[in-house]
Amino acid sequence: MAPSLLMLAAAAGSSLGACSLSGPFFDDSYERSQMLSPEPVPPYRRLVAAAAKTLPTPIETGGLAISEPRWIDRIGGPSWIVCLKSDPKGNGAVYYAFFIQKEKVVDTRTAIGTDRCVHQEFVAFDMAAAH
Repeated sequence: MAPSLLMLAAAAGSSLGACSLSGPFFDDSYERSQMLSPEPVPPYRRLVAAAAKTLPTPIETGGLAISEPRWIDRIGGPSWIVCLKSDPKGNGAVYYAFFIQKEKVVDTRTAIGTDRCVHQEFVAFDMAAAH
């Protein structure tokens, strides 16, 4: 391989490698989200409690925990994401993602890998007391 092509390949590889390590993927903390968001932090506990009651499959209320909101970019538009962890029997948690825009839950789903719910810190959550 010619030296110039080798240098070009090395430069491309190092710049692409840097892309995978940058951005909010590794710094999606609550504090960072507050700086990035053009919206104020929503009353997420109340919003999640209300939205969870309308899901087609009810969430068992024992063993619930909630994360702090994070500001993310997504296909449906920039949103706050809040994760809810349900582990009523303590033998395998199910995670849910709630997407909030302008103080309204606009989407909810069982969390997927890109939601990063399994990586969040959670605190106990009492849906009845959230109103």
